[in-house]
Amino acid sequence: MKVIKLISISYHNFKGIQDFTFEPDGESIAISGQNATGKTTLFDGFTWLLFGKNSDDVKKFNPKPLNTDGTEQLGLDPEVDATLEIDGKPVRLHRKLAEKWIKPRGQADKQRKPDVTELTIDDVPQKVKDFTAYIDSIINEDSFKMLTNPFAFNSLKWQDRRELLLSLITDVSDDEVIEATGKADELKELLSNHTASDMKAIIAAQRRKLKTEMDGLPNRIDEATRAIPAESTVSSAKLKLQLTEYKNKLTEAQQAVAMAATGDNNADARNQKAQLQSSYNDLQMAYMQGNQLELSGLMEDINTTQKQLNDKRNVLSSAKTSLQQAKTALEVATTKHDELVKKWSVISELKFDEDQLTCPTCGQALQADKQEEVRQHFNVEKSNQLESVTAEGKQSAKNINLANNEIQSQTQAVESAQAEFDQVQNRLDSLNNDYNQTKASHTPFEETAKAKKLQSEIDAQQRLIDTNSGDNSKAKQVAQDRANRIQDDIDRINVEIANADQVKQQQERVKQLHAREDELKDVFMTLDQHSYLLDQYTRTRVTMLEKRINKLFKLVNFKLFEIQKNGEINEICEAMVDGVPFSTDLNNAARINAGLDIINTLSEHYQVVAPIFVDNAESVNQIADTEAQQIALVVSRDKTLTIEKLTEEEVA
Repeated sequence: MKVIKLISISYHNFKGIQDFTFEPDGESIAISGQNATGKTTLFDGFTWLLFGKNSDDVKKFNPKPLNTDGTEQLGLDPEVDATLEIDGKPVRLHRKLAEKWIKPRGQADKQRKPDVTELTIDDVPQKVKDFTAYIDSIINEDSFKMLTNPFAFNSLKWQDRRELLLSLITDVSDDEVIEATGKADELKELLSNHTASDMKAIIAAQRRKLKTEMDGLPNRIDEATRAIPAESTVSSAKLKLQLTEYKNKLTEAQQAVAMAATGDNNADARNQKAQLQSSYNDLQMAYMQGNQLELSGLMEDINTTQKQLNDKRNVLSSAKTSLQQAKTALEVATTKHDELVKKWSVISELKFDEDQLTCPTCGQALQADKQEEVRQHFNVEKSNQLESVTAEGKQSAKNINLANNEIQSQTQAVESAQAEFDQVQNRLDSLNNDYNQTKASHTPFEETAKAKKLQSEIDAQQRLIDTNSGDNSKAKQVAQDRANRIQDDIDRINVEIANADQVKQQQERVKQLHAREDELKDVFMTLDQHSYLLDQYTRTRVTMLEKRINKLFKLVNFKLFEIQKNGEINEICEAMVDGVPFSTDLNNAARINAGLDIINTLSEHYQVVAPIFVDNAESVNQIADTEAQQIALVVSRDKTLTIEKLTEEEVA
């Protein structure tokens, strides 16, 4: 362990200090004075001597004395001279910032050039780089800041604080964590090829991909179900047998028609009728296709709106879930706050036990000064407990306020989502109504003007054929009517077979989509199980790391992780004293002692002890004990700086 002590230090023309020397001789001392008497300047001078920076780590600061208008007092060179004891050996260090003036040839006035830094070690002049190298061989600059200023560590970014703390301990191995979770077999298999963080990223990506597909399945199932035609009462196999039978009958009927038509003189009329009938059929097909196209457009709008409705339903459901979570958070925060109020009342009603003023061994009353010490200890302990509970109460009140704000926000979100859902539902109802009305408004083709005109012309040709027919006309008509009926039956059966095939295909498609939905749910459940295992792994690792780190400290506990509302674990680094965060609610006295506790641990880690400058030390009743020398800077009524040795009562 390298031990650095401050034996003496002198300041000359340094900032607001004209001449000042103090000689702690390696002991802990208190330097007292009113505000603006130069207490913090003493620390600035010490760091400037070693590193050319002030105590706030600012290199571009001006150590020269200033006039009341902020200009430099020329001719006064700042300098600091100190004697340190390093592992029992004294060394004298000196830094001076000297003005440099030259008189150019031919000019009457001198001109000021950049100031020159003069450095010595044991009175031997040094170049800046050599002086810096020597200081660095004693103590690294970053380490020095951590070991001499109780606030230095907690002024770092939380990421840097966390990295430094983790360097103090041996890392927790995966095998240790896995065994500690009680889920060793499952975790070993899960982490066989990937780290926990990589596996979390993989699972998150898989969940996002699965969720996208799962969210789209209800619409796809709905569309496939809507596309299923009305199912025939006769099976497809039976329909195909009927089709074969009717085709054979049609062949026979057509032969009968041909035989009956032998000797017929109405070929022209029949051709004309056939052409008219063909035109009739073509127009009928075009008319039906046009109607179907109009209905298809409406159905497309219906499907699109149905998808929008499903999306709005999901948003509404999510908003309701968030609202319920906010209400639950409010209940938890309110319960916590009520418990703290009760706890505060219990502590505030605690009375001093007069029996403590009697020696438990001999039964005699303690001496007056000891009695006062016991009473003071009780009052301080009670005050600290009340202060801690008050801090927790303030935080719980904040949590209640946050929860109420979240409830108000989520209530508005639910109302907004409900309004949007109702709007889309109304639009869907309107589209369905339009579809039904449009379908009902379509006039059968037979009742249209074009159909009636063509049918009239066809009937005219038929009458001409009937008029010119001979004795075989009746037989021909009977044969033709039979053939037409058979053809109609064949057309009907073909339509039913096509519908049956489409029903089967669409039903199979719906079945496949439902199977895929079940498959995705199973995969999602497996991913949830894996995610839970990884959370258990992370929480266990977190606990083990925090325990290892916190064993190194007497006063401070570090919180390296926090659990968010969604259950995710977020990395942080917050120093805590009795559960109170350093960065927010901890009072200045506790912050100073927490910083000293941290310095003790870092000194052990770096194997270096260096003088600690404790600014605003007047706020601390008892400064935490350190192996290092302490220079306490205390605000007092003294108009000039006064120096006194710190007593054991002041350093405990």
